[in-house]
Amino acid sequence: MQSFKIVVSPDIVDALRREHEQIRQLCVDVRGSERGRKKYLLAKLQQAVHLHQLGETTVAHPAVRNTGPRGDAVALGSQVKGAQIDRSLTELARLGVEHPDFDTRFASLSDALRDHAAEQERDEFPLLRSHVPADRLHMMASAMRDVQIMALDGEAALTL
Repeated sequence: MQSFKIVVSPDIVDALRREHEQIRQLCVDVRGSERGRKKYLLAKLQQAVHLHQLGETTVAHPAVRNTGPRGDAVALGSQVKGAQIDRSLTELARLGVEHPDFDTRFASLSDALRDHAAEQERDEFPLLRSHVPADRLHMMASAMRDVQIMALDGEAALTL
């Protein structure tokens, strides 16, 4: 007889941490690829960062803000840095992988992404874990996925 298994979905902290890992890996992949593949990987990274920022802005940051004065400052700072990174990535993509400064600029951007993720994991994630009930953290992960899926559906509709 096979036992019944309950599958528990990740909570928002686990989901964001997984996205951070995917973004870090994409940065490594972009750095190590040839020009043709680099353009494709940069587009994947740009989409991953954009969706990640969207999820944080709509779901995670508001919850962090509700943890108190420190949470408000942490969330606002993280949101500002995330938006700057998103804009820098868009500018870099417009510049193009063929540009002679691309690799240098991408290295700086990659470092900024890594530092930003580390700051969130150090400052925001503990606030979420300590101030938000576990069942709510799981619901937030689902809400974030819904927001990201709707954004992808909207992007697909724009390309039709």
